Amino acid sequence: MGRRVNALPDDGRPLTGFALRLRALREKAGSPSLTELAELTGYGQPRLSELFNAKRMPSNDLVRDVVQALGGDDAAWLVQLKALREAEDEFQAVTAREGDTLEAQVARLEFENKRLLALTFHPDSVIAQAKAATEAAAARIDRATALEAQARSVLAEALDQIRQAHERLPAVERQAESILGDARAEADRHALLGRSEREQITLEANDRADAIRRKAQQEASALKQRAIENAREHREKAAAATDRMLKEVDLLRAEAEQAVQLAQAQRSNMERRAKIEIERLVRTVQKRLEEVGASEETELLELLLLDFNINDSHAGAIGRHARRPVESGPAPSPSADTRTVIPGQARGISEEDAEQPWLPWGFPPSKE
Repeated sequence: MGRRVNALPDDGRPLTGFALRLRALREKAGSPSLTELAELTGYGQPRLSELFNAKRMPSNDLVRDVVQALGGDDAAWLVQLKALREAEDEFQAVTAREGDTLEAQVARLEFENKRLLALTFHPDSVIAQAKAATEAAAARIDRATALEAQARSVLAEALDQIRQAHERLPAVERQAESILGDARAEADRHALLGRSEREQITLEANDRADAIRRKAQQEASALKQRAIENAREHREKAAAATDRMLKEVDLLRAEAEQAVQLAQAQRSNMERRAKIEIERLVRTVQKRLEEVGASEETELLELLLLDFNINDSHAGAIGRHARRPVESGPAPSPSADTRTVIPGQARGISEEDAEQPWLPWGFPPSKE
């Protein structure tokens, strides 16, 4: 059964009468709810609500599907729908002419008289509607009677059960007290048993804990001893590696000192060779200057040697760096193959001096 629908008063409009007849068909089908009709027909509840409340003219498909879902004759209802459209058009034309004036009200009364007169000439539809309403009312009365009888049967059965319950109440109370006593005794027994089991479990747990503690202490001692041995081995290996590294460092330091000494010796030797070479060159230049009579430049070069502290620097040198005596003789004429460049002047050199090789020299970079 669906929820109770709102009342729809008959205002004389053809669409209202059609909706009332659809309501009667719905009641005859058991008054299904709009949700059930929506599931059966596939239309939404708002559209079904408009159909049963005469909100707007329904379509042929909507009327056919709803009537079929309610178990009615869809062909006869489609004929009624066609007549409804003609009557609704005439009703709208009459009511739209003058609004709520006296003439419009008279026109609506005339239209209602025509509708009643049509019902008089076609009493079958009125009788059918009345019969359907009577059958629906009789069905509802029958259902109400059956429900009343069922309710009386249920009430009598409930009263009988209440009476039996009152009669059995003392026995039930005694049985409940007996059950409670048994439950208390069983609870006490389980409590005692649980206490003894708890004590036994506690003792076993303590024993297992002692065994685990002893095993853990043994394992800890073994791990400690193993850690001490590993630490001793690592310490010995570290000491040996340190000794090797120290020996390697000492060896590298000795090699570095030797390299420094060798470098210093090479530097001193190169400086001495450079001084010797400079002095030889300057002496050669002085000889050429003396031959050309440039005594002033000769003295300046001598002062230069004194300033650089390289005068007689090769006195103890041997080999090609030893002092060579300067031989006197006529100065040869300068040529293109035997000439050197002196700052500010161009001077010639002898063939004897030209035969002596002029070696390139330079000071090695000192390491700070």
